Amino acid sequence: MRTYVTRPHPEPDMAVTRFKWRTDLENNALISWAWPKNTDVKYMLAASVSGKDAENPGDPMEYIMRNPASHTVITRNLAAHYTVPIGTEPKRYFFAPAYLQGKEITVYGPALATDLLYAKIHARLRITGRPIPFSPYKRISFTLSYDGGHGLTIGKDALYYSLYEYSRLIGTYPLDGGIAAGGYMHIKKTQHIRFFIKDEYAHLIALV
Repeated sequence: MRTYVTRPHPEPDMAVTRFKWRTDLENNALISWAWPKNTDVKYMLAASVSGKDAENPGDPMEYIMRNPASHTVITRNLAAHYTVPIGTEPKRYFFAPAYLQGKEITVYGPALATDLLYAKIHARLRITGRPIPFSPYKRISFTLSYDGGHGLTIGKDALYYSLYEYSRLIGTYPLDGGIAAGGYMHIKKTQHIRFFIKDEYAHLIALV
């Protein structure tokens, strides 16, 4: 039976590099890294944490080692990434590299931690444009639907649009709360419009 022990390893060739993460449109967490240069390091232990532990995680290594049966082991020869559904609760993911020494699996730090990751609400946007006869303007109609109960509430603050003319940015504006689920506006025929989510809400809602 394998036992787990922890030891510090500050040597450069034991360092995990290029550790990064993102979420996809299916609300999976996609975490990747570059394995240490030392090829004896053949394992990466991954664990997720939610609730209060995710908000105030403390020492990631202590959490990973608290209950070894709760973590996932990724082997060096199979992958340098980890994909997992986030689920309904926000989660933080912890990672620590490891190597085999006799009957012991040595897990070492510093352990790695992602930001708090959220399953994003999807805002589905549909836009149509219709020229107004004998006018320099066109009517832009749009509809928004959300797949989460709080989508409309968040969308009122998160959704903005930019107006361009001949590819030149004219201005950026918040979406009026009264038309957060859809509406119309008139713009010049030489202009076009682009909707986007403000950066500070990008972890909560996505346009699809």
